[in-house]
This record gives sequence, structure tokens and C-alpha cells, in this order.
Amino acid sequence: MKKNIICGLSANIPITSDIFTLHFNWEGPSPKAGQFFMIRPARSSVFLGRPISIFEFNPATNTLKFLIIRHGKGTDELSKIRAGEEVELTGPLGNSWAEFLPENGKAALIGGGAGVAPLCALVAEKENYFFHFFAGFKTGFREKEKEDAILGAALKARKVIVAAEDGRNAHSGRIVDFLFEPENYNVILACGPVPMLKALKEKCKLRGVECYVSMEQRMACGAGACLGCTINTVKGYRHCCSDGPIFNAQELYFDD
Repeated sequence: MKKNIICGLSANIPITSDIFTLHFNWEGPSPKAGQFFMIRPARSSVFLGRPISIFEFNPATNTLKFLIIRHGKGTDELSKIRAGEEVELTGPLGNSWAEFLPENGKAALIGGGAGVAPLCALVAEKENYFFHFFAGFKTGFREKEKEDAILGAALKARKVIVAAEDGRNAHSGRIVDFLFEPENYNVILACGPVPMLKALKEKCKLRGVECYVSMEQRMACGAGACLGCTINTVKGYRHCCSDGPIFNAQELYFDD
């Protein structure tokens, strides 16, 4: 059940010049890994909130964290809010990874860029599950501390592979290429840019492996009341916010 709550920001912690984390004390319904919130500063000049997946939720302390990459007006505004400022959080929204995770199975988690965030949340939520974590970035990180801050709970997975297209302090290449044997897993879960998800869909189709992906779309309401985040699937047009954001990759038309 979603809730709309005005929260005071606990901390805004920069990791790089464009990547930061927002920390809140959340008193609403407990979110699950894969779900998201619509986030909007109370003083915002932007009318609509930004949909941001949870990066970490600690139910013992009610600490809620979001990992954000600045890439537009909305996220730039979020990067500038400071501790104590009021922020409107609407959520938790959408479905969760756990719905697609087989009991006592093995899962490969594939994250590209900010797409690592909801998968990090899953590792924290299911800390005893068999996970291999694959994280891909366009540019590697000079400092290991920054890479660790971005990966967060993912570092607790049984195996972690980090790749960067420029090869800096990481494996060189596309992260999907490092998933050598997808058939060794019961399921593949992924979030990231569309070209990565499309390549992963084809790879899993060839190997007969179930694959579920979290789609990143522009949203207006976050609750399925508008047509701002429709995506084309084999079942017709679906709302990314209320029907997703997690879908079976084989049901998606990435080219449309």
C-alpha cells in the first residue's frame, strides 16, 4: 500500500560529481527490493516527482536510501537538497524482485549504471540467497571506495564482477558479455539501459533461461492513472508503474 509522506532529508552524500545517495527515516509501509518511490522536494520547481528505485531499506532502523545519477532537471534538483529539507515521498510503488525469485535457487543479477541500485536492495533483503552480481559501467572508478559505495550491499553476493567499457580499474567490456553461462542460474534479474536489457533478453532466450527486467521509464503519476509510462508488450500496452516496473524480458518489445 503506497503512502504520500513529507519526510525530512537525513543526508545527501556525494559519491562522485554526478552520483549521490539520499537518506531518509521512513515511517510508512516497508518497501521491497525492486519497488520505487516518486520523489519531489517540497520546494521543487518541478511539478512532477522523479521515480527512483530503493537502494537500501533497513527495517530495524527505518532507514531508506536512494542511489541517484544526475542526468536532468529533476535529478539535478535532488542533488542540491540538504539535510533537514522537506521531501515528498510517494510509495512504495510497483512490484518486487522477490515475486520472481525461485525458492532455494541461484540467481544472476545484472545491473548497468544506476540500474545496480534495485539489485543491491535485493541482495540486502535476501542476504542468504545464492546471488552472483554483475555490475557494468561506461567508465570505471579511480577510487575503489567510490565503487564500493555505489555497489553497497551487492558486495555481499557470492561473486561480484565489475566491468567498464573503458576498462578503468575493472574488466573491460560490456557486462552482459561476462555472463558466460546463464543456464547455470534458475533466473536472471536485470536493470539498466535498454541496449543492455535487449542483449540480455536474446542471450537468455537462446539458453532457455528465465529473465526478468526492471524498466526505467519517465513517469507522471506513478500509479497507472496516466499514460506517461506505457510500454509495448506481447500482452498489449502496459503501465510501467502499476504493472511493473519488473517484467518478463521475453514479453517486451524493445524496438518499439
